[in-house]
Amino acid sequence: MTRRVVLACPGGHGSSAALDLLAGQGEVVAVAVDFGAGDVDLCALRRQAAADGATEIVVADVREEFANDYCLPALQANALILDRHPLVEALARPLLASQLVATAKDRNASVIAHGGGYTLSSMIAALAPDLEIVELGVRGGQELSTSRTLWGRAANDGYRCTEDAVVNLGMPDEVVVTFEQGVPVAVDGETVSVAEAVQRLGHRAGAHGIGRFELAGGYDAPGAAVLVTAHQELESVALDRDLARFKHGVDRRWAELVQDGLWFSPLREPLDAFVRRAQERVSGEVRLVLHAGSATVAGLPGRRLRPVGRRYRPGTGQTPLGSTQHPTTQAS
Repeated sequence: MTRRVVLACPGGHGSSAALDLLAGQGEVVAVAVDFGAGDVDLCALRRQAAADGATEIVVADVREEFANDYCLPALQANALILDRHPLVEALARPLLASQLVATAKDRNASVIAHGGGYTLSSMIAALAPDLEIVELGVRGGQELSTSRTLWGRAANDGYRCTEDAVVNLGMPDEVVVTFEQGVPVAVDGETVSVAEAVQRLGHRAGAHGIGRFELAGGYDAPGAAVLVTAHQELESVALDRDLARFKHGVDRRWAELVQDGLWFSPLREPLDAFVRRAQERVSGEVRLVLHAGSATVAGLPGRRLRPVGRRYRPGTGQTPLGSTQHPTTQAS
């Protein structure tokens, strides 16, 4: 019987090399997972995979699933690395593992091959211990990888989602984000999905250099940075002291767990359940000023500040009284 292999195919030279290596050994089902980065030519990727010897090409558009089932729990848990950087690859890996396993079972494949390293292998093994896993050492030029997502992306080829903080220095942007039970449901009064909220806020925040991080070679995560800032500040007035204090510890443990590649551990679901229950209190509007690399909170429910224009003077460096410049944002 011909061996059938499911290959994680993020595109680029690495995928071509992997297909060349595997195509002569059996049927290869190439799986490309689109995490919503929004700048990939999927038709070109399909053509290249076919030319490189793939028997079948599966392109999975997981943008909404990624936003609702992975980014939203991270937002509600205020998930940051070292209390500063939003999670990026760590959120996408478990969804990639799920997609690879689902495709393997659907196509009766016995092998999953990938270039994602030990962490991805351990996730695949947790979901399907009966499948053979092959780690490939070929990488490079990956258009659809776990480091390029709706929530954030590695800056391997430069910062694509953020401008330098000085570019729009004289033009601060005010935005209002509405949450219902911890879910972002509107931007400036217009109803949005979670994915749309990340995308719209990312575009506006990125124009002011917000969400540019220098961790591990550099990351852009403007939408994530603004949403986490807004959500944390709303929680500061929505949750009572004891609940907020306990949740802070849960949030940190959640982020550590996911960053360590333990999405499928028995602990995450109980942590998720606690966070979701706490979100029942987290509703309201958060008004922010996006400017000079920082998202500054200018208005919260029950904490009425004066209009931004009366208190915010970019020329003098003054910020609104009682504002918060959250550590997830920084000037370049």
